Amino acid sequence: MKLTRITFLLVVLLLVSGSASAGTWVSGSAKTGAGSLQYKLWIPSVYKKEKAVPLMLMLHGCTQNAEALASLSGMNELSEKNNFLVVYPEQSTAANPLKCWNWFDPKHQARDAGEPSLIAAVIQDVRTSLKVDNQRIFVAGISAGGAMAVVMTATYPDIFAGVGVIAGTEFKAATGVQGGLAAMKSGGPDPNQQGLLAFESISSAAPQKKRIPLIAFQGAKDPYVNPMNVDQLITQWAQTNDYLDDQKDNDSVSVKPATESKGVVPNGYGYTKYTYNDSSGRLLMEKWIVDDLGHAWPGSKIADQFADAKGPDATTEIWRFLNEVVSSVKPKGGNE
Repeated sequence: MKLTRITFLLVVLLLVSGSASAGTWVSGSAKTGAGSLQYKLWIPSVYKKEKAVPLMLMLHGCTQNAEALASLSGMNELSEKNNFLVVYPEQSTAANPLKCWNWFDPKHQARDAGEPSLIAAVIQDVRTSLKVDNQRIFVAGISAGGAMAVVMTATYPDIFAGVGVIAGTEFKAATGVQGGLAAMKSGGPDPNQQGLLAFESISSAAPQKKRIPLIAFQGAKDPYVNPMNVDQLITQWAQTNDYLDDQKDNDSVSVKPATESKGVVPNGYGYTKYTYNDSSGRLLMEKWIVDDLGHAWPGSKIADQFADAKGPDATTEIWRFLNEVVSSVKPKGGNE
């Protein structure tokens, strides 16, 4: 990490003494042949350098930055309770005028290229500097960040053990700006075909093929991302996991939900939660459709254009799902 000497010494003192009453922000910059990417890392006050802890990569939406996503998601506060690191790459206006991740551009949909290579370099920066549990590195994002979280999981399956998506799209939902807008409005290509593409991407990157858990949230009244996108995402990811399960398209992971349950947030929105299992009956995916939710992070503690307190607590649910489910998903081929 590119730290000033003063910042570095401050972080070291906090980690050694353990006397900080709150966590610490650390700024960094990762570089690859594709350029450089600024990021901010949250180190909770409970972190001790002797023990490896999970790492959550958070990808913001358009017009946002690290502090905005940290504030509306409350992920830093959750990290204080559960002792994990949180890192927030920040898209620049030079890369995209609205600071959107370019998930719709083929230049940024492949391993070792474009933004995926830079985001992966951020993870490597953190792993080099602090003790990270490499079996529990997760990625989550909202909107353009949610779409890029899907891309990152399909291109770097050797890094990410699971993914959380809010108002995102299926893998390679578009191949250009206009296609991206069309996908947001009317959905992307055939999700079964995109599931095969994601499997091929994963297979080329990771010799050991493991199914990858996914949890997705979608507002039923999202004015920007048609709710059909979350249905496509689940279908795509079920197909991808079906191939990962035994390298065959044989519905070993079904797109049919194992359970469907309804709930209501006190003084808030109703929602429907769907769960999806693997062939052994183990939880592998979840889909949450939130009634009356727009284009926002559900369950936020703040009032914001892209945050809504009336939805279920997506931050807690993402952490719960990823942290618990990943332990039951192991590589195939005699390792289960």
